[in-house]
Amino acid sequence: MDLALDLCAHSLRPVVRQRSLDDCMTCALAMFAGRDYDEVIAAAQAMAPGYAAGDLMTHSMLRRIAHDWGMALLSSIYMDWRHPGIVGVISQTIENCGHALFWDGTRLIDPGGTDAYDLAYVQANALEFTQRATDLAAVIELERQMQPATTAVSLTEHF
Repeated sequence: MDLALDLCAHSLRPVVRQRSLDDCMTCALAMFAGRDYDEVIAAAQAMAPGYAAGDLMTHSMLRRIAHDWGMALLSSIYMDWRHPGIVGVISQTIENCGHALFWDGTRLIDPGGTDAYDLAYVQANALEFTQRATDLAAVIELERQMQPATTAVSLTEHF
């Protein structure tokens, strides 16, 4: 595939591909933030000097890097498909392992370069979704509207 044509829809930057079996989260964060692989590695190394390119990235590191870049990320079982996000799934290529995919707002991108994942698989096997807090505002407002109106009552009023 011609990388010049393989662009993320939300950033118009090239898709970031894995360089090891363990760096899918690094790639997903790079695409999500509109950065390149080396920028993510440099940010990770600033936090953890022993971190090396290709290492597994934890969720806490992902969130700290995103925070330093001005993004507040939320992970949940909800996804607003109108916005980009990182999708955690059960890996189809490595047994007993999770895998990070990237939703660019229009398509699902596997940093590993396979076509093994589609939206039907994600709907059935997603572990969690990570998006900007601002992109989840509509989901949060929906939850607020679903809450029954509550008022405080004293124990004597209740019993």
